[in-house]
Amino acid sequence: MLLKTIDWKIENDIGHLVLCQPPANTMSRHFFEEMSILTRDILPRADFKALIIYGKGRHFSSGADHYDLRNRIMENMPADFPHELPGFLKETTRSFLFIENLPVPTFAAIRGTCFGSALELALHCRFRICAEGTVLGFPESSFGLMPGCGGSVKLPAITGLAKAIELIVSGRNFSAAEAYEWGIVHKIVHRRSLLEETVDLAKTMIHKHVPEWNP
Repeated sequence: MLLKTIDWKIENDIGHLVLCQPPANTMSRHFFEEMSILTRDILPRADFKALIIYGKGRHFSSGADHYDLRNRIMENMPADFPHELPGFLKETTRSFLFIENLPVPTFAAIRGTCFGSALELALHCRFRICAEGTVLGFPESSFGLMPGCGGSVKLPAITGLAKAIELIVSGRNFSAAEAYEWGIVHKIVHRRSLLEETVDLAKTMIHKHVPEWNP
């Protein structure tokens, strides 16, 4: 099955899920539709022992295209509203939870920008490796929204409730160093070696990972 916004491949037992809408790898409605296809129809039948998620080019992802998604909902009014948005969020969350519940080590290799839904996707991975100079954040409050794909649950579990509320309500950006300090990312590396070091870590985890996944 040909995907246009996501590149999927397996190399040396490691699955590579690549967000490929450069330069910003924005998450359009087509991305979320393909993410649903990937997690429903492709990954359950694939044979891999670790998974790495990253963006093509300089950035992980700038997050959801709120204007694109809003237009999709508005085009379906009044017949499908307010049912369209909850259904969309439910399916997107299901896709992210599929990643979280994979019985193999999962990694987000983050560089450039990682905002909103992209950060939520990264939070559903077991390990987050971050390049120097990366900027992260939940800007949803700037649009009158809040993280709707699990971020409001995942972030407090990592940082504590007070810090999570401050980051979500303020919508401010934060650095890789701050993310490391708060436990959001596990390691910071040079941006040029990000994927290489993440692959090396995945290989180490494969050799130490006890349960085998037999889809």
